[in-house]
Amino acid sequence: MKNRKLNIKKIEESAERLGFNKSKLANIVDVSRETISQWFKGEKFPRPDKLLKLSLALGMNFNDIVINLPTENEPIVAFRKKGNHKITEQYLEEARDTGRMLSKLIPYLPFDELSRPKTLKQPRLDYLYIQQVAESIRNQLGKSLRETIKSEDIITFFNNLNAVIIPVLWGSKDRHENALHIYLPESMTTWIYLNLDCNIHDFKFWMAHELGHVLAPDLHNDEGEDFADAFAGALLVSEEIAAIEYPYLRKTDKISHQITHIKLVAERLCVSPLTVYFEINKYAEQCNLPKIDLEHNQEIYRANTNFNKLYKTVSECLFEGNAPDPSEYIRSTTEQFGSPFYSSLKEYIKEISKLCSEYPQNVLA
Repeated sequence: MKNRKLNIKKIEESAERLGFNKSKLANIVDVSRETISQWFKGEKFPRPDKLLKLSLALGMNFNDIVINLPTENEPIVAFRKKGNHKITEQYLEEARDTGRMLSKLIPYLPFDELSRPKTLKQPRLDYLYIQQVAESIRNQLGKSLRETIKSEDIITFFNNLNAVIIPVLWGSKDRHENALHIYLPESMTTWIYLNLDCNIHDFKFWMAHELGHVLAPDLHNDEGEDFADAFAGALLVSEEIAAIEYPYLRKTDKISHQITHIKLVAERLCVSPLTVYFEINKYAEQCNLPKIDLEHNQEIYRANTNFNKLYKTVSECLFEGNAPDPSEYIRSTTEQFGSPFYSSLKEYIKEISKLCSEYPQNVLA
């Protein structure tokens, strides 16, 4: 418990609500009042049995009563929350616990252990800088500024950056996450859960977004999310493309014509109309040009929703709308994403099974 402390604020709130003073709480938990005071001052931490009694007395679960303190090699979690969805500390801790479990697979990954992944020196939220980064990635992919970036182009980058894609079926976008990103500082590995139940256009954006995270592991929280979003947009809709399309949209004030043109560009690039719209307006702002306004009456958002309805999710494309059995799921996703996750997991399970059969008592201990 050395990396944990009591959540004193929540404990005091619960105790006050229940009418427990320190003396009464001490009687219920079966410790002295002095011990309760030491807990509240952070001088001591309860033993497991006392911690259980304390949580039961206050009607609090473990994740509410205990705060996990960050450590030097603590897993770093990143994801874009949807709307006003509240991200709880419990959710974050569950994600960090997932990272701790994933660390057991590191010895079985086919990555170079002698060198660190190539990342950006000083990533920052600057339009011209992000355009330079996106152009550099395009050059490494052998793509011109006008060419369409394909999903497979992005996938090729992940293994070279010690990033592991973990395809998952999380359902439709009524949840806030289309991706979950876990970075393990000690091994410098990144683990990316990607939701296959996502529209094909949004899925490519999320892959590019996650690539932005991998390139800039030092940026965290909102700054990291904003950088990843900006990089994804710039990679998929280059400044040169935006510069070409902007005059077409300015030729007419008719919103329906502007929407139609944006949808055509989106279809050609295999991205969402919103991504095209935002990147064109970023270009306009950088050049001090008038923005294209399709948000006054939510026109672009309605068009984006209707556009996405015309296309399948990634899972529907992979499995033709059927629920795959585990073997088909593993085979197909491994083939499509080139992920070493399942092979590493298989080797880990084999190793643990061998240890269990040879040294059952030691393993259980």
